[in-house]
Amino acid sequence: MSNSAEIIPLRHPVQARTTVPSSKSITNRAMVAAALADGVTTLHGASDANDSLIMAGLLRTLGIEIETIGNRLAIKGNCGKFKPFSGTLNAHDAGTVMRFLCALCCMVPGEIIFEGSDRMQQRPIGGLTEALRHLGAEITYLKKEGFPPLKINGGKIKGGKTRLNASQSSQFVSALLMIAPLLEGSSEIICDGEIASPPYIKMTLSVLESFGIIIRDISKGHYLIEGNRHYAPAEYFVEGDASSASYLFAVAALTGSTVEVTNLPPLSLQSDSAFAGLLAGMGCRVSKDKTITVTGCDTLKPITADLSAMPDIAQTLAVVAAFAEGESILTGLKTLQFKETERITALKNELGKMGIACEATADSLRIKGGKPAGAQIQTYGDHRMAMAFAVAGTKIPGVFIQDPGVVKKSFPRFWNVLSEMGITVKFT
Repeated sequence: MSNSAEIIPLRHPVQARTTVPSSKSITNRAMVAAALADGVTTLHGASDANDSLIMAGLLRTLGIEIETIGNRLAIKGNCGKFKPFSGTLNAHDAGTVMRFLCALCCMVPGEIIFEGSDRMQQRPIGGLTEALRHLGAEITYLKKEGFPPLKINGGKIKGGKTRLNASQSSQFVSALLMIAPLLEGSSEIICDGEIASPPYIKMTLSVLESFGIIIRDISKGHYLIEGNRHYAPAEYFVEGDASSASYLFAVAALTGSTVEVTNLPPLSLQSDSAFAGLLAGMGCRVSKDKTITVTGCDTLKPITADLSAMPDIAQTLAVVAAFAEGESILTGLKTLQFKETERITALKNELGKMGIACEATADSLRIKGGKPAGAQIQTYGDHRMAMAFAVAGTKIPGVFIQDPGVVKKSFPRFWNVLSEMGITVKFT
């Protein structure tokens, strides 16, 4: 891919009706459930984002049969009965893959080295591994305590009572919930303290229910899971990705355009689908019937928003807020430091290049909106930095996105979709 992408501002508002990639968050959960099911599952509209391709590849390495048929995946599950496997797995920079398969590998007889990218080795996993150890898993940190890479001696985990700290990632909880029904004996999971992004746990529970597994949530962060069960195979339809839709809705907000995303249902499993409602609070017109449509306005109002339940749209909202008349305050951002880059710092740096004053704490951003100027935007290897700041280029000239190919992690056709909407992108 090219080294840089220049986005040419729209000369006039457009009307666009488009689709976004299928949700990689839902796809990766459904793939794990399908791999553990008793029979063949068909995933309709499975994500082709890089994270999902990595998940499928590693499941195949562990012996799961996955056939690609158009935009469907046929996955033959093994009821959690894995053949012995010893070797090295690499999650690269895919967080769901690292967390979900860390738990799943504890069921696989053999010695597995589980590694990731340099950035992945800076993203914590100790909350999950300690909880797995309490259930009998043998996990060793190969470098830094509490971080990948890991050595997993699998096949020894059993049901039981465990506690975990999920303040850094709800994926720790989801990983445990997905394997617990297949373990010998019942399990009890207790989350101590605050849970990061609870809606993602609800997403996991909803996916599991589609595969015949119902888990009792007896109180917030306290789960009882019956063991020795089987996932039922399913015909599962994956909805569009709400965080991907946020960039297209943001284009509408900044340019006065109308954008309809046809494969994102109003009653979505994804907390990021609330982004359209935030834009409504800034003055945009939003309609929700069977799809979601956003129409931009002449003057954007500033916003105060708690994004703890939807951290993945923080960058998109921050860029929109840069164009609002007044000061916006975004809170609930403490998990951003554990993402593909330290996103709060990255946002402050790149908004600053555009002439937008931004005050940052470990949990918040205070953005003084105004008239941003074009700039060379560093993406820090983060797909969401690239797409969020590309939105700014549809409004003002001089926006260049470095390393535009990074979008393949979640939205491989992002630049094509912009082109289909009438937005010119020049690659150099």
